[in-house]
Amino acid sequence: MATDTADQNLTSREGISSLLEGALERSPADETELVWMEARRSRAAYAGRRPEVERGGETTILVRVIDHGRVGSHRTGTVTPGDLDNAVRAAIAQSRAREPVPGLPHLPTNDDVLPQLADLHDQAICRLDARGIDRLVGRLRRRSEGVRLRWAEARVAVFSSRGLRRGVSVTAVELAVRAGDGAGRGLAVDAARSLEGLAAAAVFDRARARRGRDEVGEQPAEPTAAVLSPEAACQLVELLNQEAFSAVAYHEGHSLLREHLGVQVFDRAISLRDDATDPQGLPFPFDLEGTPKRPVELIERGIPRTPALDQRQAAVLGLQPTGHAIGGADARAENLFLLPGEHDDDALLGLADGGIWVGQLDSLECFEPRRLRVRGVLRGVRRIRDGRLAEPLPDMVSQTSLLRAFASIAGIGSLASRSLGASGYLGGISAPALTITLLPA
Repeated sequence: MATDTADQNLTSREGISSLLEGALERSPADETELVWMEARRSRAAYAGRRPEVERGGETTILVRVIDHGRVGSHRTGTVTPGDLDNAVRAAIAQSRAREPVPGLPHLPTNDDVLPQLADLHDQAICRLDARGIDRLVGRLRRRSEGVRLRWAEARVAVFSSRGLRRGVSVTAVELAVRAGDGAGRGLAVDAARSLEGLAAAAVFDRARARRGRDEVGEQPAEPTAAVLSPEAACQLVELLNQEAFSAVAYHEGHSLLREHLGVQVFDRAISLRDDATDPQGLPFPFDLEGTPKRPVELIERGIPRTPALDQRQAAVLGLQPTGHAIGGADARAENLFLLPGEHDDDALLGLADGGIWVGQLDSLECFEPRRLRVRGVLRGVRRIRDGRLAEPLPDMVSQTSLLRAFASIAGIGSLASRSLGASGYLGGISAPALTITLLPA
């Protein structure tokens, strides 16, 4: 890892505004939208007694135009006025190679009011260095424990020729703790918009409680009942979101929603909501079209309700837009909540007695999206005996169908864990533990 050196500051709001306003004024397209995304990312891990910090950053400008009913887009990482003008011309050139989109609405304006959210930017995160990390987690960490911290400061702005002007500065941080090494290691994660909102001590406690200290047991021949930790459930929710609910998956026919929209295919206990206004997650005020965020039910009591859609995709598919634009040709929910149930940890373990506990998923992939057939490596595995975590088990390769496994849920936990989403700052995932049956795919 690189040494812990201070990052340069993000571009000022005034600097961003000046660049985007100039590019809009010079654009010859009927309508033009510019999205500024600038982030400074950092991560740290303990190698010995002191954390080592690595830093990096990137700036991306997304350009979208509507010209004579045709849509074109382009992305660039360079931010001079000339570069922006070239990016606009590239988007116009792409639009001319496409057919007009019937029923395409105008780009959004400032007419819709943004949700009222608490402060999303924490200066304490921006100032984090090796000494600050040591103060945050060094006093909690034991010598045998692995700690990984990643955080970001970002600035996002959406400007359009229809007068829309949106801008926000956000921070995000995620803490992952590994108690012990090898089989049966205890794993726990939490994420937040501020250091104060990060439950650091609780993450260490959860990781230690999940650590297996007995001799490693034998891998079961055919594991069936399994309790997925909240962290493992977050990973499955992220995969489900990508493979079933993204606009590209739906439009290209890979998503199970093409056959099952409005049909109950999951257990009635399963409800998945996207809600960027909920302070219990990692809130964010608008999508990358500038549309204000609102709660959207993706799965309601086992019934898939809608894919994620921006305005263009909704017009093409004849569906209602959901405010999930992420730029380019895709739309995706970024603020996911798998709604909790009523079971505490003891109750969930009792429902899976004789089965296994899964702490984390690794190398997770979906190799048949229409049936949600997935494979991955189960880590932090423990046997469940008499309703308690028992001996640790070796890492296991598992293959199953989430469509079948999620059709019959034995229990859902009452407490959720949070993790950062794919972008690292636009949102996150919240999910409780699940008791499921692992079925052959």
